[in-house]
Amino acid sequence: MRNFKLTFLPSTKDNFSHDELLENWAKKLSDSEPYLEVAVPKNKEGAKIELTDSEAVYGVLTEELFPYAKKIEWLQAPQAAPPADFYFNDLANHSLIATNFKGIYNDHISSHILAMILSFSRSLHTYIRQQYEKNWNPLKLPLGSTRYLPESTILIIGIGGIGEETAYYCSTLGMKVIGIDSKREDKPSFIHELEKPDQLLNKAKEADFVVSTVPHTPETEGQFNLNFFKSMKKSAFFINIGRGMTTILNDLLLALNQEEICGAGLDVYEIEPLPKSHELWGNPKVILTPHVAAHDVPYLDERRFEIIEKNCRLFSKGKELFNIVDKELWF
Repeated sequence: MRNFKLTFLPSTKDNFSHDELLENWAKKLSDSEPYLEVAVPKNKEGAKIELTDSEAVYGVLTEELFPYAKKIEWLQAPQAAPPADFYFNDLANHSLIATNFKGIYNDHISSHILAMILSFSRSLHTYIRQQYEKNWNPLKLPLGSTRYLPESTILIIGIGGIGEETAYYCSTLGMKVIGIDSKREDKPSFIHELEKPDQLLNKAKEADFVVSTVPHTPETEGQFNLNFFKSMKKSAFFINIGRGMTTILNDLLLALNQEEICGAGLDVYEIEPLPKSHELWGNPKVILTPHVAAHDVPYLDERRFEIIEKNCRLFSKGKELFNIVDKELWF
């Protein structure tokens, strides 16, 4: 097995609990992996020193720090889908292998999606508002206050781990599941149709629920715009649990106000936090959660460590790493 050095970069923000977590990970790796030297610098200046002889790096390797990583071969991103500036040009063009934490959020985020689907299907988003108003008013909407899920179609954009788990959950409720994915070729049995992104607008016309799980990439930025919403059924709901930059919020608001779609559930936004002045806050057709689908949920740190440990062993043996990222596509 090959000996190598792994440097855990300090948080870009003052975060004691994060730094303490890195110390714990470093100790566990040092105790269990004898081929591995682990460094946990406390600050940016310390990171510059440790990076000079590190073959592996965990964390946000900024443009300022990147020139110091002269021996880098492997970069472990601290998220499944880091911010857009994580894969800057020099890093993307470098020969290093980047890996991420794809897969660790599947059950948590798909549960959040399902909660929104169930809430919309029974008009809970409206009844909760009526509860605060002490308003006893059974709904008689033109489109019906209830969506019967066994006769509903869901379009899931992005059939990665989160999208696949969501598809499975929805199939158990009797829903017809259509998937859109740019890479995936194999179709799980519980997905009725699997299409490429060029079929997005056509398939949006068929769906009662449209769910986006896609990351922010050059291709997905702003793809959910007014033209897209106009392609949906007027009775349909849009849910974005992927990345905020994929959805133009003012276009979504316009679509809601013009009754192009029936409602929307958002956990991610173009601007975070969503400004208090934004009209979406008071819109009765929406469910808003503050980017919490995978916030303060169990087992994430354990899952992160398992991937780091697994990749350390693979790297030492010269084998292909787990969760390799296409640096130009950002995922």
